[in-house]
Amino acid sequence: MSLRVTLVSETYMPQINGVSRTLERLVDHCVQRGDLVQLMVPRYEEAKADREGIVRRSWRGWRLPFYREVILPLVTPRRLRREIAGFSPDLVHIATEGPLGVAALRACRQLGLPVVSSYHTNFPQYLASYRLGWLEPIAWRYLGWFHNATSMTLCPTPTIRDVLCEHGFERVEIWSRGVDTRLFDAARRSIAVRRELGIGENEVVAVYAGRLAAEKNLQLLMDAWHERPAEGPDRLLLVGDGPLRGQLEARSADGVIFAGYRRGEDLARCYAAGDFFVFPSVTDTFGNVMLEAMASGLPVVGFDVAGPRDIVRHGETGWIVRDQTVGALSRAMVHLATMTQQRQHMGREARSFAETQSWHQILEQVREQYRVVASPVNIGRGRPGHAGRNSE
Repeated sequence: MSLRVTLVSETYMPQINGVSRTLERLVDHCVQRGDLVQLMVPRYEEAKADREGIVRRSWRGWRLPFYREVILPLVTPRRLRREIAGFSPDLVHIATEGPLGVAALRACRQLGLPVVSSYHTNFPQYLASYRLGWLEPIAWRYLGWFHNATSMTLCPTPTIRDVLCEHGFERVEIWSRGVDTRLFDAARRSIAVRRELGIGENEVVAVYAGRLAAEKNLQLLMDAWHERPAEGPDRLLLVGDGPLRGQLEARSADGVIFAGYRRGEDLARCYAAGDFFVFPSVTDTFGNVMLEAMASGLPVVGFDVAGPRDIVRHGETGWIVRDQTVGALSRAMVHLATMTQQRQHMGREARSFAETQSWHQILEQVREQYRVVASPVNIGRGRPGHAGRNSE
């Protein structure tokens, strides 16, 4: 039986990040299953036309000073409430906790609609990266209030669930992540692509993919790269862009390659051009890029924190670094660079694990959780449908 779902988010494609890509995947799956989805998102000038089954409501907004890619839509609560009421959803999924999310939560209370929220970003921990660590207790109190006002909070891993519960969150369930193993595949490895990137035929390459920003702990990665001994790895391929790029380029050592934003097959070829993946973040809630790298046959090096701890099996599909230090990360990279047979075996095991992470199965579980939250009386009651793209 199909559903009518309103999805509210302050980030969505074509803005590129793990949250926007995950939400787009969820929406596509719901539409394929016959659901009708109302999107309430920022207005992106470069946004593509939506497929049938999606009703988009978008608004212009202002950009976050420390995260310019994020646009906070400017819409009055009355207008938002009218848009939601006109769509008459079975439930509302609020994916972000900013002004749009708060306005949607209040509108749903007034309309008597069930609400699911999801926790994607460790903003309280991010604050320290921007010298605002003193705000962390306030951020946790706000997030706890926000999510506990919803019927269910979905988070990506057991580790994050434990953290949220420690901070007083209630009704927390797991929404894991999948990976497209047809797109991301070691078979895309190409000498021509490596040559195009400036990589020698026999060079060992560490890959990082993601936003180039302070919260990703890239300064520590660069320090570890500077400290590595002569035996390797030979190249560090940074795939992505962000506010820290200029600073990183200014102090980068020989062997660092800045590939910029890549998407689709171009991104998949960059993963396959590497030999292992390095994930220095200690604040991410999951790290979709790790699964993409693993599907591409790359073992993952990461710290013993949420994300790597939940995804990587130490010594089997990658290497978990216990100490969050420059020296420990540098030694781990050197280990994978020099232990060729072990690295290649871990890469095959990483690919095998990625093949078990089916988006279809994971997203069907989300739809079942939707059904738990939505009132059985409301689901499938034969209201007239809408389709197409419409922005205000």
